[in-house]
Amino acid sequence: MKHLKRALSILIAVLALLPFAAAAADILTSPSVLEVRTDGAIVTFRADQWVTAYCVTTTDVIPEAEHPDWRPCDGFGFSFFKTDGTYCLRVRNKNGMVSEAAPFVVESGFRYVTEAEGLGHLTEPMEDFLAKNGDTIDAFNARIAKSATDAGIYTRMSVGNIGMTLLSDLAGYSMTLSYQPKGNYTLQEEWGVSPGWGTRLRTMEKDSAGTYRHYGMNCGTIIEWVYKQAGLHIGRTSARKKIFESGYHHRLDDNKLPLDAGDTGDIIATKTGHTMMILDRKDTDGDGLTDSYYVLEMESPYLKLKLRSLYSVRLCTLYDMSAVFDNTGALKRNLTWWTGSYWIPKEDFPSYYDADALVPPVSADGFAPFRIQLKMNCLLGRIF
Repeated sequence: MKHLKRALSILIAVLALLPFAAAAADILTSPSVLEVRTDGAIVTFRADQWVTAYCVTTTDVIPEAEHPDWRPCDGFGFSFFKTDGTYCLRVRNKNGMVSEAAPFVVESGFRYVTEAEGLGHLTEPMEDFLAKNGDTIDAFNARIAKSATDAGIYTRMSVGNIGMTLLSDLAGYSMTLSYQPKGNYTLQEEWGVSPGWGTRLRTMEKDSAGTYRHYGMNCGTIIEWVYKQAGLHIGRTSARKKIFESGYHHRLDDNKLPLDAGDTGDIIATKTGHTMMILDRKDTDGDGLTDSYYVLEMESPYLKLKLRSLYSVRLCTLYDMSAVFDNTGALKRNLTWWTGSYWIPKEDFPSYYDADALVPPVSADGFAPFRIQLKMNCLLGRIF
């Protein structure tokens, strides 16, 4: 019996080492994309070996090794948010070996109305407007919640999905939301769309861009709102002045990025403090590579889906929000509510969220333990 136990222990140890040997062998060959699946605007791929980067292009072009269209990943698969179009996906291993292109198509069903062209703005309480159109606040909020959980709460995908759901659903009524300099609906107990959006203000508000007469949101609070519906609390701190400061890692401004390196959920800020949130990287000149961003932007006087060229934001600053999604940023200790975590506890989500779908993408203690476990699971899965 003693010898049997020893033999079993040796066998287990050998089996534990085999995946790592297989992974080491993998990097001597080019990776292959085994599968690309789309679920609305969420794209998931699976590779035949461990990969460290992927790129999405609109033509069969391979970006240079340092090109920002190579996005970081770490595993046998990855998921990301993508707006409608026909694309090519490639993956790369840590030795720099690149796969053949895998084509895929995204058909999300979203309505893409840029610059709010042809849209009106809410001039009556949203609750009343929806009722007149056979809809309700509860049903609208349920659609927002589903877009969050379908993509996975606390993720970039969820933020992108929620932003497009809000824009698209309002566009379905030929409507958008008004800009209001002091507009906010992100307090601790405030979730979903505000029944009062569109209500006439008792006292009109003014700024350098105009005069405003209806309840809405401003350029920062609309981004806070989108993040909150994804379960991410980035507002109301004792330490930050601007929304993008929530994304710093250890010290102020250490989350600045080159302007062409943005991803879903990252924030672009002008020199005057105006902010917009990236939804997706876009190619508009047909060379296959990113030259623009789709952004969610509350730009006076209305909320808009905008196509911002990299040239148009050349004087702006881009801020990486990874520290929020990873729940590792230093500013979380200063949050007014849910102090110590950007992730809102699932018990504090509204009841219209599917409780079974409120599953964190990483461990409660941080990102690294999850990645280690995921790597072990994937590697072991290649043998058994």
